[in-house]
Amino acid sequence: MTAQKSNLKTLLIIILLLIIILAVFVSISQFTFKKEYLPPTALQALLPRFRLIDMDSAGTDGPDGINVQKEILRGAKKQLAEPAVNIFGQGVNEPNYYSGGDPPPGFALCTDIIARAFKEAGFDLMQLVNDDIAANFYQYPLQKIWGQRYPDANIDYRRIQNLEVFFARNAEELILTFKPEDLKNLEQWMPGHIVFFDMDKDGHTDNVGIISDFTTRKGVPKIIYNYIDPGYTVEMDILGQAVITGHYRFPGRTFENTGTNAEELNNAAE
Repeated sequence: MTAQKSNLKTLLIIILLLIIILAVFVSISQFTFKKEYLPPTALQALLPRFRLIDMDSAGTDGPDGINVQKEILRGAKKQLAEPAVNIFGQGVNEPNYYSGGDPPPGFALCTDIIARAFKEAGFDLMQLVNDDIAANFYQYPLQKIWGQRYPDANIDYRRIQNLEVFFARNAEELILTFKPEDLKNLEQWMPGHIVFFDMDKDGHTDNVGIISDFTTRKGVPKIIYNYIDPGYTVEMDILGQAVITGHYRFPGRTFENTGTNAEELNNAAE
């Protein structure tokens, strides 16, 4: 009798241990020791469990179904591999005028980042800006700011005030208000878009960059740009910090006063 009780007790202990092991197994199968990340902002609908925006689902803009924003972003991200030094940075002894326009690869201003990214997408920004200025000279501030009586292709496209006019005339103008907690708002800030900033908040635009497909931990898209601080090309979170003065998608609507549409623009750049 005593032996039977002992066997029963042993069996109950084994059953209890099996139940405990099963419970632990079920618990572990539903739990990961690596904390999974879900962005607390509205962007989590676009970025489930990771912080990279899928540009293939962002739509296409150009002829033949080419995702122009993706190509523009590709050109911007290439510049992060070997960041160019800002020409106006402290201790840099480099001129800001170059025959042919583009500075040497190791140097840049914020506008050069845009031009180089556009070239990757098949757009010659130097030529496009020059053509638009030639056809609409008095809509640009060349005479007012620099005393120019004629366009200068080597420098005009590298001046941020001219790019503001160019994009306002030839791109799709988008919202300036940035609300990362609002999904509908956040969906309008997509990779490849061009954004102008007033970095020192003095009422004047002094920086321009391209929205990246990489975001912060909160799901806010970073900006690829080149500015005197930190002094080279970077990918940083400034959308919610600097004053936004312009936001564009290129190519957008048709050219004013020229009759040139996006397809003709793309062909002209080839």
